[in-house]
Amino acid sequence: MIEPNTEDRAEAERIKKEYLKIQERIAIRGLISAKRAVLLEESQALQSWLDSQAEAMKTFASTQVPADLSGAFTGGAADSIKEVLGAVPKPSLTSPIL
Repeated sequence: MIEPNTEDRAEAERIKKEYLKIQERIAIRGLISAKRAVLLEESQALQSWLDSQAEAMKTFASTQVPADLSGAFTGGAADSIKEVLGAVPKPSLTSPIL
């Protein structure tokens, strides 16, 4: 039986370690990719919810608040409040996730 020499064993061990490192890198990239996909999905769901909340805020500011204040003010002040609150822009709410 022929025994491999020390240099061949060292080279084989080095190749094995490099192969294991490559496998570990691939596994880590896979985990990162999976986590990114989950975060992207959560970000999209959150952005959809934020858009609906922004629309609700705009509607509240432009219709509900002037209606609630209609009895408190008269004349030009009432018209001015309706005009100002009716022109409130829709807030820009963005998802902090990705």
